[in-house]
Amino acid sequence: VYFYRTGAPTEPPAAAPLPTVPEADVISMFSNAYTDVLVDTWSSPFDNADVEDVVIDGSDMKLYTNLVFSIAEATTAPIDATAMTDFHMDIWTPDPTAAPAVFKIKLVDFGADGAFGGGDDVEHELTFDAATTPPLATGDWVSFDIPLADFTGLTTTASIAQLILSGDPNTVYVDNVYFYRTGAPTEPPAAAPLPTVPEAD
Repeated sequence: VYFYRTGAPTEPPAAAPLPTVPEADVISMFSNAYTDVLVDTWSSPFDNADVEDVVIDGSDMKLYTNLVFSIAEATTAPIDATAMTDFHMDIWTPDPTAAPAVFKIKLVDFGADGAFGGGDDVEHELTFDAATTPPLATGDWVSFDIPLADFTGLTTTASIAQLILSGDPNTVYVDNVYFYRTGAPTEPPAAAPLPTVPEAD
């Protein structure tokens, strides 16, 4: 006597892998593991996607449906990722991921003026499929750990204001979206301690 299901699951059976990067080395856009920075919207009025907040296995996630392209925006306080080395996000999809299916991740930096336009915006888009590293997969969490250097057109990273997702999987669960740094920092993370000796001495 037993219960069973037929067909592939339509939602993740468990949460995405728990991040292990120390919070001091992370700028999180969305993750239960960290304190998130301000993201104004996870679906801009100008995109072609639906998004909702869901909870699976005790973990908050973003669920995109009818995804053609989505625009998450941090325009009120663009993200300064100059001290970061990598970008991470986890996705899960029930949709077919065999060729010619692709999933694209684009980062957009608004430049020194911190605003859209003005001639100093830069961006770069990376494309993933069943043959890339990591490979797209159906019914499994896919963890992207992408060196920011791979976004070659992203020549500045002090005012990252948009994360654009697009591709053929039209139903995508998203979790653990953050920038992080690996290795020892190459510059002081803070100013030297303020002297406390009276100036007369």
